[in-house]
Amino acid sequence: MPKVSIIVPVYNVADYLPKCIESLQNQTEKDIEIILVDDGSPDECGTICDRYAQEDARIKVLHQENSGQGVARNNGLQVATGEYVLFVDSDDWIESELVETAFGAAKQNDAEIVFFDIRAVDAQDNTAYLLKLCIPAETLLSVRTCKEILLTDPSPCNKIMNRAWLLKNDFAFPHMMYEDLIALSNLGHAIQAGYYLNTKPLYNYFLRSESTLRNGDPQKTTEARIAAVQEIYRYYRDNDLLTRYKDEVEWIVAYHGFFLPSREILNFTNAAKKYVLRLRQNLDDLGIVPQNNPYYAKLSKKESAMFTLLYSEKKFGLTQVLFKAYKLLKRS
Repeated sequence: MPKVSIIVPVYNVADYLPKCIESLQNQTEKDIEIILVDDGSPDECGTICDRYAQEDARIKVLHQENSGQGVARNNGLQVATGEYVLFVDSDDWIESELVETAFGAAKQNDAEIVFFDIRAVDAQDNTAYLLKLCIPAETLLSVRTCKEILLTDPSPCNKIMNRAWLLKNDFAFPHMMYEDLIALSNLGHAIQAGYYLNTKPLYNYFLRSESTLRNGDPQKTTEARIAAVQEIYRYYRDNDLLTRYKDEVEWIVAYHGFFLPSREILNFTNAAKKYVLRLRQNLDDLGIVPQNNPYYAKLSKKESAMFTLLYSEKKFGLTQVLFKAYKLLKRS
């Protein structure tokens, strides 16, 4: 059994894939398996995957019809044999010591899940921002004593997870948009032994210009966000967990189902008001008032002001003006 299985869903990233794969091959921890799942990619990705597999016995390649990132990850997880699992996106890359450091922390602390930080980078390898987690570091955490663990960034890429623990909790990515948000948020209540590494960022997230939000359908992404947070809310309600984690679940809905998508829509869409109002209506339908949530008070002053402007229909025109001015200032 390898120590860690690294699962990589691959689709239409031929220009970036070699750098990703080579960052996995060059890990200081050599006892790994690399599972490349070619999701019916229309470019040369399938050929690239096969070529690397011929050169490195640790690499397995799965070829599937295009079914989406979530299905690709699920299929990779089904064939994984490692004690722990790491998910990496195929246009990203990881630091050479990630597996050794995270696996070592997991074993030393008998952790089900180990978190680490992400560095977002542009095409020139400049750091755009650091995604740091707001939970205690270097100590074993349980969701019962640290409910904030439910609010960690819902990416599968900033953590390694014990494979047996995932199987025990029937972990899988749903076949819908924002599957990461749903799967990781719904797993949070099961964390009894989590550990946060307070090191330099170990994962590099590449900010591609051809983003889904910039080029996608705002109507589709708005409804998909709403469906995702409703699925999380439904899961906690139907499993009798909502009372215990009410503040955390409602903040997930408010933050990931209103605040983040509203900011994104303002950045990429001129006709933003109707979509922001639709996101706001979903909060009303669920009876969620973000300003009454204790996590609202933990926002920075900048985020709090932004949230207030987005939430207020009467101030929407001012909000658009301020966002446009901010974008112009960033370009100058």
